[in-house]
Amino acid sequence: MIKSILGFLLFIFCLGVLIVMLTGSYILKKFKDLRKAAEDAAEQQAFRYREETGRQRQQYSTRNTRQAQGAQTEQPRQTTMATGETIIDNRRQDRENKKIFDDSDGEYVEFEEA
Repeated sequence: MIKSILGFLLFIFCLGVLIVMLTGSYILKKFKDLRKAAEDAAEQQAFRYREETGRQRQQYSTRNTRQAQGAQTEQPRQTTMATGETIIDNRRQDRENKKIFDDSDGEYVEFEEA
């Protein structure tokens, strides 16, 4: 009788160890998947950052190249308001009166306080 009880306890112990091992491997796999997802997200963010800074570098290097080639550079225009505030406009002459909203953006509506 003691042998059968010890055999049963050994069976339960082995079954418990198996369950712990399977559960542990499942949890470990989920942690690995989570880590890989975080690394992929970080890599994607780094790629977007490199892409954006590359665009900015290209934009500013073009501007500096044009200025270095002797293109006429316009002086910033300054306007002083009646309140004493100074507005400095660094835009090029051809962009000064350019629309900033598309026609598809809707219609300008004057805000009225109720």
